[in-house]
Amino acid sequence: MKRSTVTLLVCLLFFGSVVIAFPYDNQKFINVIIDPLVDVPYGSNSALSGLKSDYPGTPSDVVSATAPRFEPASYRPYIGYARPISKVKSPVCAPGLICGPKPEPPCIVPRRFCRQWEISAQVFLPRLSGTLQWPGMVLGQPANGVDLTDDLGLPKHPVLGEYSAYYQINWNWAIYYSIMPINLSGTAVTTKPFYYGNWYVPVGEQVHTNWSFIYQRLGLMYSFINTCNANVSIYTAWLYNPQQFKVACSVCPNWPASTNDRTRQMLMSGINLRKCIRTLCNGATLACDSEFSIGYLDNTLVLDIEPGLRFSVPLNCNRWGFVKGGYRWLSFNENRNDLQMNLYLEGAYVEAGLIF
Repeated sequence: MKRSTVTLLVCLLFFGSVVIAFPYDNQKFINVIIDPLVDVPYGSNSALSGLKSDYPGTPSDVVSATAPRFEPASYRPYIGYARPISKVKSPVCAPGLICGPKPEPPCIVPRRFCRQWEISAQVFLPRLSGTLQWPGMVLGQPANGVDLTDDLGLPKHPVLGEYSAYYQINWNWAIYYSIMPINLSGTAVTTKPFYYGNWYVPVGEQVHTNWSFIYQRLGLMYSFINTCNANVSIYTAWLYNPQQFKVACSVCPNWPASTNDRTRQMLMSGINLRKCIRTLCNGATLACDSEFSIGYLDNTLVLDIEPGLRFSVPLNCNRWGFVKGGYRWLSFNENRNDLQMNLYLEGAYVEAGLIF
């Protein structure tokens, strides 16, 4: 019983000592501040000189000597200095494949495919000039030509229309038809005397004129260059050109009008050039569209020149709508002694049409 009492007292004394000593030991600690690492050569301890202790009696050099050494993995004997870590961002897509600029669409000139039609209507805004000489000789002397606008009163700037149709037989051959009907009238007071037929018209007479003129062609066209961006065609056509003058004046025979008819039947050959300039992303195409024609036979030379540009818009299923514009020169020069009807038409034109 005595031994048990002594053992219990010893245990209580030990427990009390531990409880009293724990608060005092809990107040004692070392506050160590580590400066950030700097780029220093490998093997140098200067980076550890920043280790300090706030505990009394503990010098900083002792702490530096006993503190563990921190050496970054980038410190190597063959490098010498640490390098910052950086991230390399991979490109979003491969250059030149997806992110690069899109290639331009190929330049393709619109054309008629087999068994397709092309119809168009042209508005021609020419300056009219020309002469009428009938008869060729008066009292053994050549007669002077009568001006169509100044002497006969026809308008100098008429608005004319031409209508065309093409049918593509196969890849290279096509047939076409075009017609330009002209019917003009005008009144003028003569400023010079002239002969009309066998009658003499003096100065100061009032003259009224009706002029009917039809310029029509029916031909066969062959395309000998037929590539994606160019088309060159040659053609030969039958040209039929009837015209009629009706002139009325106080001294003219068969008052109130005297009629003079002239009908030409000729051949006409020409070349047509279409060259693509640019095709837009939506398929619309700008192309050069020019034509040169020459007519011959029946003592007359005809020139029909049409440089221009064509803008075409796709309408699906190989169908196209287009507008065309440019400058046109059309002339008729007659080589006869008894009757001459020379004509010149030159000016701008606008054309619209369909390929279907």
